Amino acid sequence: MERLKNWKLALNQVANLSGYHFNIRNEYEYEFIGKIVQEVSNKIYRGPLHVAHYPVGLESRLLQLMSRLDVESDHGIQMLGIYGIGGLGKSTLARAVYNLIADRFECLCFLHNVRENSAKHGLEQLQEKILSKTVDLDIKIGDVSEGIPIIKQRLQRKKVLLILDDVDKLKQLQVMAGGLDWFGPGSIVIITTRDQHLLASHGIYKKYQVQALNKKESLELLSWKAFKHTAVASSYDDILDHAIAYASGLPLVLEVLGPNLFGKNIEEWKSILHMYERIPNREVQKKLKVSFDALEEDEQGVFLDIAYFFKGYDLREVKDILCAHHGQCIDYLIGVLVEKNLIKIIHLDSHATVTLHDLIEDMGKEIVRQESPKKPGKRSRLWFYEDIVKVFEENLVSKIVIYR
Repeated sequence: MERLKNWKLALNQVANLSGYHFNIRNEYEYEFIGKIVQEVSNKIYRGPLHVAHYPVGLESRLLQLMSRLDVESDHGIQMLGIYGIGGLGKSTLARAVYNLIADRFECLCFLHNVRENSAKHGLEQLQEKILSKTVDLDIKIGDVSEGIPIIKQRLQRKKVLLILDDVDKLKQLQVMAGGLDWFGPGSIVIITTRDQHLLASHGIYKKYQVQALNKKESLELLSWKAFKHTAVASSYDDILDHAIAYASGLPLVLEVLGPNLFGKNIEEWKSILHMYERIPNREVQKKLKVSFDALEEDEQGVFLDIAYFFKGYDLREVKDILCAHHGQCIDYLIGVLVEKNLIKIIHLDSHATVTLHDLIEDMGKEIVRQESPKKPGKRSRLWFYEDIVKVFEENLVSKIVIYR
């Protein structure tokens, strides 16, 4: 009976739609039909996005994320945030979701690289893209304050799928997805970000934290990238374990590392891994450093101190030590780093321990190394044993150096 009611309702709505008028005197029938075909094609075309050449571990994460969404609903509006450190595959997961559910929506828009494109071209251009992709509106917006009411007016009766990829500022959300009342019933807005506090600030409480690849998944992805197949000779077992441990479950690292190891023998693998452990790969460093660059100066200082000296330390001890330098605001500063997924606080029984991802730690150490690559004594912090020995043996200290 329910299906019959839906059919009756649909037919009633169709009967009230105005059709095309064919003027036999002014146009040919084939031209008239062509116009209709073109308009229908524009409305129903759902071009899939490229997700990944080797989507290892994607299916399980996609299922977990989809359990947080009600894609069958035509009533409420849902906003969901996908968060985690750089290089985990947040954008890849968002593209997979888009491909999976796009055909359920009246209007579609996937905005790639919001952080980068808003800095380059301004938020006005991103507003224009939303309107162009969703309702085919070609408009020039002079200021974001002009774009807000236009987006709201045009989309608040449409069932929209909007994905904002790599958001790093609250204002980006405020001018492109300002509230639930901007979109029609059944709409879904998905945001990918490194900053989970940004989601809470915008009232987004449906969240999915992307987890690192496990060892089995890491081995599969690295094997595809480094050997182009998964049937790898057992002689590579130890060096594969070494490479997987270095990558620490980050797909980005395996994507970069694998091609560099392709066609190399075991000794060459060892050499490459040793080099990356001493000086991180530039592409990986650039990707991870985005989160650091978004911090305020005091926040950067606390992060570098923790990355250099306090991984694995008791939280109270870390606070006591850093409070002497950074003052009473240390609780706030540590909280910011947690929200931006740069550090983690692990609670076990009555103890809390400060930790961070191995490659985030390496990123911090590389930032300090770059302060003076050739002269360790001019760096703000020292950690590497050989650098410390060199500085003190040659009396190279030119400013205060924190070390252990």
